Amino acid sequence: MPRDSESQGRIAQGATKRRALLLQGVTGAALSLAACGQSGPSGQAGDLKPGPSGAPADITYQTFFPQQRLEIMEPAFRVFRERNPNVKLNVVFAGDHRDKLNTQIAADSAPDTFIHDVWSTAKYVDSGALLDLTPRLKTDKIDLAKDYYLIGVEQWCGKTYAIPFYITGMLLAYNKSLLQKYGAPDPWDKYNGQWTWTEFLDVAKTVTKPAGGEYPQGSYGLAVDGNGISNIDRNYQMWMTSNGGETYDVEKMRYTLDDPKSIEAYEFLVKLVNEQKVMVGPNEWAPLAQQSPSNEPFIAGTIGFRQESTGRLTLYQQQIGDKFEWDVVPYPTGTKATPFIGHSDADTTQVYAKTKHPDQAYAVAKFIGGDVMQQVMAQNKLLIPALRKAAEDPGTFLKAPPKHMQSFLEPLKTGLFRTSFYHWNGLEAVRLQDEQLKAAMNREKTAREAMLEANRVANAQVKFGNCRQAITWKKR
Repeated sequence: MPRDSESQGRIAQGATKRRALLLQGVTGAALSLAACGQSGPSGQAGDLKPGPSGAPADITYQTFFPQQRLEIMEPAFRVFRERNPNVKLNVVFAGDHRDKLNTQIAADSAPDTFIHDVWSTAKYVDSGALLDLTPRLKTDKIDLAKDYYLIGVEQWCGKTYAIPFYITGMLLAYNKSLLQKYGAPDPWDKYNGQWTWTEFLDVAKTVTKPAGGEYPQGSYGLAVDGNGISNIDRNYQMWMTSNGGETYDVEKMRYTLDDPKSIEAYEFLVKLVNEQKVMVGPNEWAPLAQQSPSNEPFIAGTIGFRQESTGRLTLYQQQIGDKFEWDVVPYPTGTKATPFIGHSDADTTQVYAKTKHPDQAYAVAKFIGGDVMQQVMAQNKLLIPALRKAAEDPGTFLKAPPKHMQSFLEPLKTGLFRTSFYHWNGLEAVRLQDEQLKAAMNREKTAREAMLEANRVANAQVKFGNCRQAITWKKR
């Protein structure tokens, strides 16, 4: 699953009343959709018509989504239960979903349907653990390529083993008020959202202030997930690809962290922490987070720019309120001539090949990707709905704040994005890469030495079978 789900899944605590009011609104909208029999993708109303016929079936849907997110989804699940009285849907939270699913599949006891484990999907496809949904989607006239944003993990070897659920898009959230306070230019006002590392660094320096002043822990120009030492593809790839580099090659099934442009980008990040000191580093994050609402310094107003994949948008809306003005902007690029290339990941819904109730399990997976659930997600800005019409709805998902929500979708529309590199041993490869990143941030190695070694050890882990992730982005 994307790191969003692990490190960004916190929805506001202490906002129960507001959440309840919000849920009442989406419940009404969802029930309205159901009552009207609104059709789903390609005219298919499968998530709204009476459920599969036959004897009652217990269906377990397993997910890593925490309770706060499940509360937002519950109105839609309620619609499913009302429309499918013969299906008893059990939504099960598993904090260790990835490890648990691996054990369950090995023991032939996996849940009927589940949020996928993106790191192991290739292995599960090759082992026959996942139900091929291709014929069912064809019968229902659901065209994934037409109706959904795809990132390449939905289809393997020409067959579909997942129904899209949500996607992520990586931008920088920024504190407009903090920039104005210290006289720094707004990246939209001055650069129209197209800016360079040099221009970014000037702004970051302006808003970075030492501890002991107005802010006890000081303020920083930039905070990124992983603090510079975790998960290259998800957290630092945007800097590398927007500098003309790449982090992997799907056609050759290898990492490319030896790309000079990628090395240059990581060296830039190491300097942001250790020399310019405008970026929150591994040692600074904990004290900042401990003194911030929901352990998120951006909410406290002490961060100029914050990596954002849409996983915290609900949190920001609930807890920032009118304390300060904020927006989102694309990452800066290495040069004016280099386009911004974003990062997107996704989580999908898959069906266990050995479920006793494949039709009912498929109905659940289809519903999660259908109109009602996708609209509930859009209204709450709960990540980016994979269903295009939900994600592109100006009255829900694209509605401000923040003002430039459309920027999350631009890389997906243009194809100027990358995802993570998926193979059988992806997680172990990431772990080994992280060890090298830590050495570089601690100045035990140069950025170049660390990236070269990260490339070597990660490529030694690459293993795959007959299938590989599809390329859904624009190549250089």
